[in-house]
Amino acid sequence: MLPRYSLHMETYETTTTWPDLAERVRNAGSLLVVTHRKPDGDAMGSCLALARALPQDVGIHLVGPISSTLRMLAGDTPFTDSETDPTGEPDLIILVDTGAWVQVGPLSDWLKARRDRIIGMDHHPVGNDIAPDRIIDTSCASATMMVLRLLDEMGINIDGEGVGEALFTGLATDTGWFRHSNADSAAFEMASRLIKSGVDRDRMYRMLEEEGTPGKLGLLARALGSMEFVFDGTCVVMQLTADDFSETGAERVEVEGLVNQPLSIGTVRASFLLYAEDDGATKISLRSKPPAEEAKTIDVSEVAVKLGGGGHVRASGARIAQDLPAARAKLMEALSAAAGS
Repeated sequence: MLPRYSLHMETYETTTTWPDLAERVRNAGSLLVVTHRKPDGDAMGSCLALARALPQDVGIHLVGPISSTLRMLAGDTPFTDSETDPTGEPDLIILVDTGAWVQVGPLSDWLKARRDRIIGMDHHPVGNDIAPDRIIDTSCASATMMVLRLLDEMGINIDGEGVGEALFTGLATDTGWFRHSNADSAAFEMASRLIKSGVDRDRMYRMLEEEGTPGKLGLLARALGSMEFVFDGTCVVMQLTADDFSETGAERVEVEGLVNQPLSIGTVRASFLLYAEDDGATKISLRSKPPAEEAKTIDVSEVAVKLGGGGHVRASGARIAQDLPAARAKLMEALSAAAGS
């Protein structure tokens, strides 16, 4: 059985307070919101909520790819999707849902040159000193919970359509629609508040989870067909090649959620999905589930850190600048090291 193990990491902790963070936002004339590359529902929801709620001129600069469902969620709210540097010089830059240089990718140099203007809100336990003023709260199920905390601090009312839907998206998707262990009482209280404000949860589920393509089901079939059980059947490793994407006609963003499927098997404690990116690199998604009483915790975030990534105990990711076979070998090496510690 793969146990939980410890790993020394860079110190990543809160450096400011909510009132001080709110004051910096309130005093800024123009703002730019950024997040990790390939934004998920929580990252996109956080960006959209800030842009829709704050009274200033708020830009959103994303590094894709971005799924069609998240573009649908954005609606008329403008955003830039580009690997080039943002244009203009905002008074303040808000970094949400990450604090890791490796995750901001091509925006790294641009952010380093403007570090004194960056504030951060993140609910991940691992990161770097990107934002001098930041709040790190790993008790939050989603980054949108932190965005709501900021908006409350600023006395901004939340509507159920624009801002509420964006906030709900991050909360629902990062808790697996309230099935994951991070869906605690605070998460349900926030969901209740947003639904009372007018968020249509059924509409949101249809938009975010039931607008897939035949290609996504094709990817699922191929991922499940590649399953390899390791560590006495407690872990599953799957992979998707470049041919899998071209032959099914699916986009890379459509891998979202596929890694969770093997967790429905009773004996499986963790699932790993490797897939080839367009540039030849390999992305790895890591997931685990709460253990049975007799089992030990599998902290996939610590495995991800060994691979140069990060995330949460139950959900993490990493990107390796090598092809699938080499990345798979690194993953197995990291898992073996964890099992032996």
